[in-house]
Parts: sequence; structure tokens; C-alpha cells
Amino acid sequence: MLGGGGREYAIAWALARADSVGTIDVMPGNAAMSVFARLVDIPPTDVARVEQHLAAARIDLGIVGPDELVAAGLGDVLRRAGVAAVGPSREAGRIEWSKSFAKELMDEAGVPTASWKSYPDAASAAKALEERDGPVVVKADGLAAGKGVVVARTRQEALDALGSPTIRQGTIVLEEALEGEEASLQALVDGETVVALPPARDHKRFGEGDTGPNTGGMGACSPTRILPDDEAQDVADAVIAPVAKRLVARAIPYRGVIYAGLMRTRDGWKVIEYNSRFGDPEAQVTLPRLEGDLGKLLLALGEGRLAAYARETPLRFSPRAFVSVALCAAGYPGKPETGDAIEGLDALPEGAWAFHAATKQAGGRFVTAGGRVVHVVAGGSTVAEARELAYRAAEKVKWKGITYRSDIARREV
Repeated sequence: MLGGGGREYAIAWALARADSVGTIDVMPGNAAMSVFARLVDIPPTDVARVEQHLAAARIDLGIVGPDELVAAGLGDVLRRAGVAAVGPSREAGRIEWSKSFAKELMDEAGVPTASWKSYPDAASAAKALEERDGPVVVKADGLAAGKGVVVARTRQEALDALGSPTIRQGTIVLEEALEGEEASLQALVDGETVVALPPARDHKRFGEGDTGPNTGGMGACSPTRILPDDEAQDVADAVIAPVAKRLVARAIPYRGVIYAGLMRTRDGWKVIEYNSRFGDPEAQVTLPRLEGDLGKLLLALGEGRLAAYARETPLRFSPRAFVSVALCAAGYPGKPETGDAIEGLDALPEGAWAFHAATKQAGGRFVTAGGRVVHVVAGGSTVAEARELAYRAAEKVKWKGITYRSDIARREV
């Protein structure tokens, strides 16, 4: 597996529980993954060394974790090496690394989304704003670690967003601001075959009550009342399958995971954005809900036989609920403080786990090494039970300046 954050930890954690999986190699991984995976000290972007390891270790299945590696074409690298790959080609992955491409594809496929227009630079987008006021969504066309989107309520807020470092470079997309409730839906996609995963609810804003700047995600829960499990496949057929078919028609078939960020409006579901990989923090709460052998499922996807596998082994979701809370370093979502010793990871209550995202070992202990440091994940028979346990676990973990939201999944209970 390529990557080393909280999402990759969740994937490796789930694979380690699959009977079909022998050895899990992670490049570069993080220190906490060594409990159930081999850490391979090779930068994923060092293609020559990656290819050498794939051949020497006789890897059967490769999974591309983060968005930047999809955009760098690591899915293509895996397939050229003869490895079954869960990760799209670089071209198919444009649905994430180019917002304007994704919007064009949605319009072409007839997928409901917000009205939009792209501009070659911040100056031309600012000129367009002279003709409008009120809510508008400002998006960087490319990747921005979850921080390239601003929901501006006024023209001045939009202009301020256009001046921010994460947005002002390159193409800008201005969108209609949708009103409603958000949900996250991931699906396994193999050409025109689309198999929905458990829906989830993400909490992107940094502050309580969904206030403050966007982040990579402050927590998540699954299931969610907004999009019940039994509606997941129908929604995937409506908002993901048409785009998958258009990619096939363009001769760039998709093989991997498509994440759809959705808004339930008065007019029905609309797509906010697509991601070309497992969501983070959605993977942390949806993968524990998958019943059956995840290794066999992902291998079938990587080998291009998802349709047959899904017919023979229908995907089932556990009725259990999971809640994840992101524990963050001081300074996040700006420049985080790092190097602080983490305490309490060995004191979590039963049924709760620490999914490491940005930690490293120093002096025989874990220390902070980034913004979203640890995702505390807990399960329960209901979302309320899982939420209570997750926060009980979060209280056990401590370091200087630790911060997290106290209202993750509150609306669900």
C-alpha cells in the first residue's frame, strides 16, 4: 500500500483482519502500522525503487492511498508492474485533481451538481465577482489537502478566499452555494460496475457547529440518518455510475474507489465533489463496517472482476456503528506544532482504537508529526453508543496543545 496517514492506517488495519491477507507492505507507512504491516522505507514517488520492490516482494495487490499519489500516476505504475491495483489511472483520477474536469464530466453525464464556471486565474474570477454578491463557493481547481474550498457568504469573503495561498494559484472554479445536509458515499468502481460502500457523515469544518475553515476532516460517523444504508446503492447508481460510464466512453475506465461528497437539497441529491480514493476520515468508520474478506474484495476489484465477485459474494454492511474523532496538533489547520510527546494511547477503553495519522517515534514514544495526529475510532450498537465511547477514549489521549471538536456525530443522536 502506498501512503502513510490515517486513511492508510485504516485500510491496513482492516486488511490485517482478512483471512486471505498474508503480508502487508506499506510505503512509507507510519511507525504505529508496524504492529500489523511491514514498513518499507521507500518514497512512493521513487518509481524505480517502487517497481523493484514490487517485483522482489511478489506483491499481488497494490492500493494507492492519498490523492497526490493518484495525481502522480502511481496507479499506472502498479499496473505497468503487473500488480492488481486499487487506484485509477492518472487520467481517470482527474475527477479529483481537476475540479473543472469533474464538473464537465458531471454535466456531460447528467449528474446533478451546483451551477459553476471556471476561470484561468484569481484575477479573472475576482472580476466575475463584481457582477454578483451573496453566497458563492470558491474552489482551487487542483489538490489542496482539503483546504482549497471556501464557502463565502459575501463578495468580500470570496475575494479574501481568492487571495489565499491554497486557492490563488492556477484555475479557479466558482460555484453556486448549495443548501442542505451533507453525506459521504464511497463506491468500488470497476469500469461500469459500481458497488456502494457504507454511507458516512464527515465533519469538514474546524470549529464546533460546522464553523471555521475547511480541513481534511475533523471526524466522521457511519451509519448516518441522512443517507441510510439501504439507499446507498440507488444513490451510487444515480450519481457515481453515470460518471463511471462516461469515463469508459472516453477510453479512460476507472478502477478503484470513487468518493462522492453529496448534498441533500430540496431538489434531491447533488454532488459537491468527487475524490479518487477512499475518504479520510470516512475510511476509518466505513471499513470496520464491511463484513466478509476485504482482501478478496479489493483483489477482485484490482483484477477487474468486481462484477462477478459481487454477484457471488454480495457486499454486506455490519449493523454496528462507528464514530471517529480527529485529535489535532496546536496550530492546525494552519502550521501545526510537532514533536510533542503523546500520552494515553495505551489507556483506551475496550472497543476503541487509535488510528495513527501523523505520528512518529522518538525516544521510545510516539510524538506528534503533523496536523491531524490520531483518529480515535470507536464502535457501538448505535451511533450514540459509539460516540460516547469515542469521546471517552479521546479524553485519555493527551499532548501539549491537543485540540478536537466535541460535537462529532451530535446531530445523529
